[in-house]
Amino acid sequence: MFGPIGIDMFLAGVPNIAEALNTTNNRVIASISTLMLGNAFGQLVLGPLSDRLGRKPAILITLFIFTGSAFASGLSPTIEHLIFWRFIQGIAISSGRILAASVARDLFERERLGKMMADILFVTAISTVIFPVLGGQLAEHFPWQWLFWTMVIFGSIVFVLFAVFCKETIRELNPRALRPSYLLITWLETLRHPVFLKYVMCSSCVMAGFAAFLATSTTVLRGAFGVSAESYGVLFSVVAFFFLIATFVSGRIILKIGQHRLIAIGVLFALLGGVVMALLAVMEIREPLAVILPMAVYVMGLGMVFPQTNALALQPFPTTAGTAASLMGFITNLVAAGVVVLLSAMTHTDALNLGLATLTSAVLGSLTYFLIIRPTAMKSHN
Repeated sequence: MFGPIGIDMFLAGVPNIAEALNTTNNRVIASISTLMLGNAFGQLVLGPLSDRLGRKPAILITLFIFTGSAFASGLSPTIEHLIFWRFIQGIAISSGRILAASVARDLFERERLGKMMADILFVTAISTVIFPVLGGQLAEHFPWQWLFWTMVIFGSIVFVLFAVFCKETIRELNPRALRPSYLLITWLETLRHPVFLKYVMCSSCVMAGFAAFLATSTTVLRGAFGVSAESYGVLFSVVAFFFLIATFVSGRIILKIGQHRLIAIGVLFALLGGVVMALLAVMEIREPLAVILPMAVYVMGLGMVFPQTNALALQPFPTTAGTAASLMGFITNLVAAGVVVLLSAMTHTDALNLGLATLTSAVLGSLTYFLIIRPTAMKSHN
């Protein structure tokens, strides 16, 4: 749940924070791109750290960093301080997905791993429904600092739960996991693997479209379309609800239809959502639902594509799952951060930039799957 509470809940309060810190919405949005950069670089370290120390110690360390940086963010006197502490928080947030993926890889393989990854994403999806609504309520009725105090409370509770109840899942620690020479060799071997990079690029492209929504939805919906903080939280949760449906359905049907068929359906859903959003933006339909409904279709595709491409990318690495997951997360978040940086430099008086970014992401993800992944997968299957 790190991502939704660290990013999704924060979005409704962007205008409030901008006003309180005497800055612009785009400067506050820039803190999201620095968080994603921290997320990317953190994954290069935290995955190998979990291979070296174990999953449980790595989880507890990052929970401590998450909680401390959230507390410091709430005390930020300037936007520069906030941007710095959000970068640190991004390092901690990176552990949420990659350590969950590493634990899943410790315990499962193939379709069972794909099902577990879908179930992990289902838990994430539940939080994407809850936290935007909570963020909207906090932004509407409380000082902006309460967005971060809520993160502090969350981090403290989860720290205690993990310290008491979490059991170690890694069977054998890797004493070389943090050595720079070993890391470099492992990263290069991972990147050169014929399976890894193509699945990561497919998932990264589709995730980039959602990153575009994270980066600009506040400015478009609250700024250009005049939506209130409370309504923004509800609208974001509509998108999250469709994501929730996709992850739930994926976990139930994956064992019946297989991973590749599910990915194919997913990229087509994403493409449909991207096309519709871009068309409505070009037609200058300035309604919140012209953004929300196409994005809801898009994230249904994301919920089908993301867990399966991640599971297939990790499949060849049973002994270095943490390191492989960290490299996978680094690439995904670097692509997402690049999209956010690009969009934060633009003016958003309508949904055109968002629509074009979403469409481009969906097209690239679809091309990667149908032209690069699927032909090889079908040949191997035959």
